Amino acid sequence: MSVATSAVTLPADALADAAFKAIESTLFDIGFQSTKAEQAMEQGKARLDVLDANLFDFIKGVPYAGFMKMREFVITGAVDAGRTADAAQKQFERQIGRISSNCTVADEDGVMVAYKKPTSESKDAVRKAQARAKEIARLDNFGESDLEDIKDGLLRKGDNKSLNEVKKINAEMTRRNADVIDAQKAEIKALTDKINARVKELAKSGTPDAVELLTQAAMLLG
Repeated sequence: MSVATSAVTLPADALADAAFKAIESTLFDIGFQSTKAEQAMEQGKARLDVLDANLFDFIKGVPYAGFMKMREFVITGAVDAGRTADAAQKQFERQIGRISSNCTVADEDGVMVAYKKPTSESKDAVRKAQARAKEIARLDNFGESDLEDIKDGLLRKGDNKSLNEVKKINAEMTRRNADVIDAQKAEIKALTDKINARVKELAKSGTPDAVELLTQAAMLLG
């Protein structure tokens, strides 16, 4: 018994079209779902940035005992959300790592340095904290302009004792303005992230309009 065969041969491009037609919906779904996944990642990162900033507002300047108590609350929340105790602790450490990379605090000389989580309090640390609190209380009665006037007078004297006092005044003025400085840094970071994301979008698209926009941006930035 012979098997009937078609005398018509389909062209190669027709076979290619048929093959592409078969996978068209799958490829479309990959593009659609990839976009949704990237958007979720971007939204998640933005949300994490806000939560990191919120946590930093609570922990900055807090001594070891208070920091550990706050850590306990955060980890408990993570466990309640579905993390194991070990995973929750690692998540907290990652969050502190991001804060250390992105947030600054004033040191004893008023210089802005990267945040470091507090360590177990030694007698020396307690003594320094008490001295700092006493210094804050001493200068609390002076406004910003008063401190500037006092500082100018001390700088004119120029002796070591006066210069050490200037350092203390600088530290106090930095402490008072820390929230403003942090807000400015957060605003700059958010703007930078937005610009970087837009540049990546334009670079991926590769359209003439995108190239023109990127060229204009490069010229503006010098």
